[in-house]
Parts: sequence; structure tokens; C-alpha cells
Amino acid sequence: MDSLKLAELRSRTTLTALARAAEISNQQIHNIIRLKSLAPLETARRLASHACRLTKLEIYEPHDFNPNLNPALKNLCDDVRFRITYLDVLEDEVGSVKELIGDEPDDLELLQAMHECVWDGERRLIHHPDRLIELED
Repeated sequence: MDSLKLAELRSRTTLTALARAAEISNQQIHNIIRLKSLAPLETARRLASHACRLTKLEIYEPHDFNPNLNPALKNLCDDVRFRITYLDVLEDEVGSVKELIGDEPDDLELLQAMHECVWDGERRLIHHPDRLIELED
């Protein structure tokens, strides 16, 4: 898991609470977080879902708990492109998450807004304080 996401997870809940919610042991969650073991797909999905619910952030994905999962399962994968419209200057920027977050790697609100654009498969236009974020056609 990305260190920023892990720090946010730990600041908003405990690994014990996450383990309990996902119905795994404390030892299992610690091994998964340290990458000593990889969560099977269903466990990774449960962990991601409960991490989102417990932190109230929609930024956690199964890949955070098993980086070896098929990339096609990832919501914010490299082939998903976003359009960000900066409202103050009315300029657009288009790119993948990695391209767009490059300048602001600590902007969890932007990551969450991008995730909300794609997490359930419905098209959305997300208003982020000074910009609009949407999927690029």
C-alpha cells in the first residue's frame, strides 16, 4: 500500500478495526500491510471496502492489499484518463492519475475525487474546490 494511504488509514482507524471488519486476524492484516503475504482477491476487496467505509475516504482499492492482482481490476489504473478543468482560469488538463497527481502527490482529496469518478462505473462530474474532474472520453 502507498505510504500516504497507509498513514491516512492509520490516522482514521486501526488495523485491528479493519481486520475485524474484514473478518481476518490481526496477524493476517499486519502480514498483508508489510507484504509478507498477499490477500486473495475476495479478501483484498473486503479490506478495500471496509477501509473506505472506516476512513470515510473512497481511495482504497483491492490493489492496496495485493499489488499482484490483475491490473484490469483496478479503478484508477494507468489507462483511465481524466479531464480536470481549473475554474479560476478555465483551462483543461488531461492525463492519467500518475500524470495528474505528479505535482500534488499528497492531495488525498484529489485522489478521492478521481476515484469517485470511476468507482461504481457511472459517469460523474466531481466538483473539487477549484476544479471540475471527469473521465476523459
